[in-house]
Amino acid sequence: MARSRARVEVIGLDRLERRMAEVLAALKEAAQAEVENSAEVVVGDVRRNVRVDSGNLRSSAKATFQKDGLQAEIGWRDQDDLYAVFHEQGTRRIPANPTLVPALERAGQQLVSRLRDEVRRRL
Repeated sequence: MARSRARVEVIGLDRLERRMAEVLAALKEAAQAEVENSAEVVVGDVRRNVRVDSGNLRSSAKATFQKDGLQAEIGWRDQDDLYAVFHEQGTRRIPANPTLVPALERAGQQLVSRLRDEVRRRL
């Protein structure tokens, strides 16, 4: 019995690969933009709600970014800000005034919908 051979050629595969690379780049840019936006929202929330004495904790709250802008860390980084933990967690003499976790929780509730909207806008 003779075997027949068939040849299949996918036309436009190179164009599809280029388009997929463009889409992935757009998705990454959208995620980076929303991580930055959400970090700014959290920093603003922390600055509005942190206990104020000298104003140092309010003015020095900031975001730093890692993993190519896809991860943000928000808080206080300076040596002079080590006392922030006492205000966040409280001591025998200072009642707790948590600002970081509540700010993250509030921003996190909206992050997914804003990220979805940003991805749709860019695509």
